[in-house]
Amino acid sequence: MRNDVKPGTSGGFDGKIGVAVLAGGRSLRMGRDKAGLSYDADTTFLEKLCGRLDFFPYRYVSRNVSQHYLIDGFESVTDDYPECGPAGGILSVLRKTEADAVLFVGCDMPDFSAAEAKRLMSLYNGEDVLVPVTGDVWQPVSAVYSVRVCRILENALSTGNNRLRNIITQTDFRTANVPEEFFFNYVNINTPEELESFRRGRS
Repeated sequence: MRNDVKPGTSGGFDGKIGVAVLAGGRSLRMGRDKAGLSYDADTTFLEKLCGRLDFFPYRYVSRNVSQHYLIDGFESVTDDYPECGPAGGILSVLRKTEADAVLFVGCDMPDFSAAEAKRLMSLYNGEDVLVPVTGDVWQPVSAVYSVRVCRILENALSTGNNRLRNIITQTDFRTANVPEEFFFNYVNINTPEELESFRRGRS
């Protein structure tokens, strides 16, 4: 059920919410592991994101079997569905968490902020999925998922339906419009050219 949440609308959820950074992607366009890309001389994308989001009571890093990231305060969760894209990582965390819902953030979104995470939490009202929308673009990799969607995710992945938007439309979801001044939170880095542009903007 689509029910757009407008900026400024307060959520009424009083359950437990966690956070998970999705780091287990294959990074095919980048040619190397995006979680290990450097934000600056001393800090990786993954480390920077985890540092910003460490105020959640339940914290996870979703990784593939070949990765060995250890972030203090974050539990490492191996993706049980390595060929299924971010949907597999989301399901693996949701099956593991003790929270009622989890905010997921892609590791290739280096500017995703604590303020945006808190803004989304203020909008979440206990629906199956709360999906941020920048303009007319859904951001399903950086969305809030209830543990109730595990069965839907399991059924979808078992039939080869890995596309998050298709899966979300089977749930009781809402969309949340992102104010244009907050769009920068959802910029993701997929290619060496985008990485170089990102670093030039920091110099």
